Amino acid sequence: MLHPDKLPRSEFVWSGLALQLGKRRVLTLVADATYPHLYRISYPDGWISSPANLSRAKDAAFGHARYLLGTERCLEGCYSPERLAA
Repeated sequence: MLHPDKLPRSEFVWSGLALQLGKRRVLTLVADATYPHLYRISYPDGWISSPANLSRAKDAAFGHARYLLGTERCLEGCYSPERLAA
């Protein structure tokens, strides 16, 4: 059973390589410059994730989107601009 605050995947929609919640673009996947078969998650603040294949990048984007929207706790290794500044 889902936690009441957790957004189900069915609430998100892929529009090309953009993950949207309703009409709001949450995250975007971009092809890696060196390895075009790999993709990176592009965050609203301009930060880019490490590369992954398309399936893995899309799966990771769901978790990261929930975290960014404040509906899921980070268990380990989550993106955090504050952690990068430390």
